[in-house]
Amino acid sequence: MRDPLCDESYLLKTIESNRKFISKRKEKIIGLKADIENGIQRYPRDNQSIIYITFSQMFMYGMNMLLAKYSLGNHPDTMIDDYLDNITYLENCGEEEAGYINLLWMVGLGILLEMDKEVLKRLARVIERQRIEDALMDFLLKACDIGWNHSTTKYEKKNPYEKTVEIIKIALHDKDKEAASKRLEKYMEKEWFKGHYDFGWRNAHKEPGYYGFWSFDTAALAKILGLDDSALKDNNHYPYDLAHYKNGMTFDLSWYSEPREEEVREETVVYGIPGNPLLERIIPGRFHSFVNEIINDYKTLPDEEFWKKYNLKEIWFDVEEYKEDNKDKNLLGTIIVFMLVDKDYILQLDYKEELIDYIENIHNYWPKEEVKLISFELDNDQQYYAYVPKDAEAGSLYEVKVTEVEKIEEV
Repeated sequence: MRDPLCDESYLLKTIESNRKFISKRKEKIIGLKADIENGIQRYPRDNQSIIYITFSQMFMYGMNMLLAKYSLGNHPDTMIDDYLDNITYLENCGEEEAGYINLLWMVGLGILLEMDKEVLKRLARVIERQRIEDALMDFLLKACDIGWNHSTTKYEKKNPYEKTVEIIKIALHDKDKEAASKRLEKYMEKEWFKGHYDFGWRNAHKEPGYYGFWSFDTAALAKILGLDDSALKDNNHYPYDLAHYKNGMTFDLSWYSEPREEEVREETVVYGIPGNPLLERIIPGRFHSFVNEIINDYKTLPDEEFWKKYNLKEIWFDVEEYKEDNKDKNLLGTIIVFMLVDKDYILQLDYKEELIDYIENIHNYWPKEEVKLISFELDNDQQYYAYVPKDAEAGSLYEVKVTEVEKIEEV
């Protein structure tokens, strides 16, 4: 067992059951393809769309098997066929989303298992089709010398992955591998797992369905940079033996130059919320145009059109439910909060979650001002937090009450 927090019998059952699930879905796809050839449509959704979804399900089952096998302690050789099968499933899932973390793990595993370049190129084409914009993924793929030319300073998940740029810079720009190795250790010991608390990872080992969490991407980064990762040998999330499974892959880093932050052009931002100027001190300027549009649309668009434009089905399952809740036209502040959660300005937590565990995930969009933490009180079981200037006095966001949060000390 590599992960002592896992249940051995559960992992064995997971591997076997997921293998059966995949087998059944392969049979389903054969039937669907036959229906297409014969012009038969058995379901409300078209056959090809169902095939895409089925391949996507097979990929998820395949990922579960890879994680379970590694956590169980299987030799890396036993993971190769499953990995190759997963590439095939990804290639056939159309526009169905595979998920950033899963794709990052696939890139990391491909490097650690030392897949040949043609396999990695197949994976790269999937990532390109899924329109992933991520600097860490770019670095890993470029280093493999497979012709990956995408380059961005963006991160699909800034916390924790943005911190990897420090490891890379120290190793390649400063040319200090000892310091880079220490930064790698800090990243894995203090930042990587905590950076996924918002994914519910913190207590996942206490719940059914836990296969272990492994930072294959971090081990791949250490392998590419040639860092000393011996301090992480006993880390419960660092795949140390997989990082040293093979040593025949070469990497190209000749293209590397220290990344520069993208500048935000001030002229593209329209500041001010004329309909409610007090909000300018609790909503950062970069979101003013967006919020103005929401306010105007809320006042002028029919409920059906507004519900559809802002994809409110994630909150109100159907438009009739939304219309009933909005009959008094008293949801504008609530909707703005939801939209700013999607923009990563406001942090949303479940009522069971502790703010101290997620405080690092709250972005500060007021870098030149002293800030304080506020909460937005909505009529549900969720918590909503953001930073605002310390002198901000707005006590409400329309019908949503805004309160200052007492200082929280890190533990």
